[in-house]
Amino acid sequence: MLKANNLSISLGGRQILKDVSLMLPHTGITAIMGKSGIGKTTLIRILAGLIKPDDGNIESTFERISVKFQDARLFEWLTVYENVTAVLDNKSSNADQVAKFWLNAVGLQTDMEKFPAELSGGMAQRVALARALAYEGDLLLLDEPFSAVDDSTKETLLALIAEYAKTHAVLLVTHTCEEAEALGATIVQLN
Repeated sequence: MLKANNLSISLGGRQILKDVSLMLPHTGITAIMGKSGIGKTTLIRILAGLIKPDDGNIESTFERISVKFQDARLFEWLTVYENVTAVLDNKSSNADQVAKFWLNAVGLQTDMEKFPAELSGGMAQRVALARALAYEGDLLLLDEPFSAVDDSTKETLLALIAEYAKTHAVLLVTHTCEEAEALGATIVQLN
C-alpha cells in the first residue's frame, strides 16, 4: 500500500502540485487523469523517488517500484532483448526466460535482436513496457504507456496490464477515460 499525503512541489518557480493526496492499494489499478501540464508526470517521478516534494510525505509498503516513462528511454547501444535484461539480475538463472516471456507478451518475440534505431515509436514503447514488467515491481508506474501504439496492440496491452494488476499495484497516467474504464481503474482527477 502507498499513501501520499498533501504532496506539493514547485519547479522552475511554478507550482506544479499542491496538496495532492492519494492512496494506492496492494493490487489493482488507479488511473491519474487531468489536462496536460497539471503535474501527472511530476507525481509519477515523486512516487518513484526520483524527485522530492517540497511538502508532504509518502508512506509505502512497496519494496520494488517499476516505471514506464512517457518516452521509451531505451539504451540505444543495446538490443531489444538486452534493454529488457538490463533491469534483471543477469546472474539469475531465469533472466533469459523472464525477458523472453515479457517480450513475447508485448508481441516483440521476433524483434529481440533489433536495436532501438530500428524500431517504430510503438515498438519502442512496448520494449519499455516489457522492461518495466520484467523488473516486476510490486508497484508499476505507467506514464501514458499506450500513446504510440495502434488500437489492436493497445487492446492486447490493456489485457496484459489488467492481468498484472491482479497481483500487483498499478498507477496509470492517461488522458483517455476509455483506457481507465477498460482496465476497471479507480480514477483520480488532478485539477
